[in-house]
Amino acid sequence: MPLFKFSKNLGKSDIDKLALPEQTVEHMNPMMNGSHFLDLIVVDARSQEWKLRYYTRPNGNKKSPVFTIGWREFVRAKGLQVEDELTFSGYQVRADDGQLKMKFMIDVKRQTMTFNGGEPITVDVERFEPVNVTAIMTFQGQPIIDN
Repeated sequence: MPLFKFSKNLGKSDIDKLALPEQTVEHMNPMMNGSHFLDLIVVDARSQEWKLRYYTRPNGNKKSPVFTIGWREFVRAKGLQVEDELTFSGYQVRADDGQLKMKFMIDVKRQTMTFNGGEPITVDVERFEPVNVTAIMTFQGQPIIDN
């Protein structure tokens, strides 16, 4: 069960720098030790680890913390878009040495339609690069050349 879990639909500005809900601060501040940033290892739905910097913006006019370093790489790798739903959560887990530590998870979902019937569905966001395939037709094992 997560200690905290926040979801939001990404806005245009979130694609460059993700603004997290203000409530995130109360859960993250105890780990900050007076610092204004914390480098996190965040795990996605495929168990891939991402290095993201959580920053509180102490000199800014906005109270919501942001992900800065590593965020754009995550956006590009996942192909994130405006209106994708991001969920950020933190879990307390026991490490191999018996100490409690935090594990951070990030998940992104997108609304799309099914192919047949156009029913709305929610899918995990992952960027799948198109595969460049060249098909060669053969007859009895010999290539057929189209001139």
